[in-house]
Amino acid sequence: MTTYEAQKEHLEPEVMKLEGKIALITGGTTGIGRATANLLAKKGVKVFIYGRDEQDLQDALHDLGETGGEYHGLNADQAYEDQVLHVFDETRRVFGDPDVLINNAALPAASILGTSYDDALYILRTNLLGYLMCIREAVKGMRAKGGGHIVNIGSMSAKVREAGSDIYVATKAGIEGLSESLRKQLGKENIRVSLIEPGLVGTDLHGDPADVHRQLQMEVEGKMLEAEDIAQAVYCVLTYPPRSNVYEVRVGPVKQAI
Repeated sequence: MTTYEAQKEHLEPEVMKLEGKIALITGGTTGIGRATANLLAKKGVKVFIYGRDEQDLQDALHDLGETGGEYHGLNADQAYEDQVLHVFDETRRVFGDPDVLINNAALPAASILGTSYDDALYILRTNLLGYLMCIREAVKGMRAKGGGHIVNIGSMSAKVREAGSDIYVATKAGIEGLSESLRKQLGKENIRVSLIEPGLVGTDLHGDPADVHRQLQMEVEGKMLEAEDIAQAVYCVLTYPPRSNVYEVRVGPVKQAI
């Protein structure tokens, strides 16, 4: 090795090696979760995904099959504790305890002013309590392994607080708070906690035709991110040197003014 090569090797930053690691991705059958699962599988991560819809699951598993990586998935609804526990039991059975938890599953919501109590409660259980339950179960295995990484996907809505989205805003603000609190609590156990807050991201098209048309127009105008943009941010955060922890990342479209 030449002197230059030795100096170059010394200067190159250490990165966290992900190959062979186990990642559980909530809401991994669509959108950001699906894009993240595909990217991590290509990087040699053993990926376990789940989501509520059977067709979405089959489509996501088909995509994962083309990555050449190791993967598994099932249908589950994280609004219910017994289903969350089943997900973790199956992850351990197939791969082992997760080294990485990507908390991503979430539902959109409008204002409480037009939402029933039961519907609001279901959203809160999915978007907020579901995150907490997954963290609780993931930390058990991470402690046994001597460390791990939790990445919570939040939203810039936690800070922007758009009118008419109060339920969604409340859950994303909660994710922001729990991420900081748990980061302070778990760091001493070598468990990293990171928060990624995306701006406008193009999602799977469904629902009101007017909303679909508006989203398509915004995508054409470059005012929306793609799910793969956030997947790249997740990968970047996960590969930071083991001695470091990325607290918070905000990623938005260049043309989104906040």
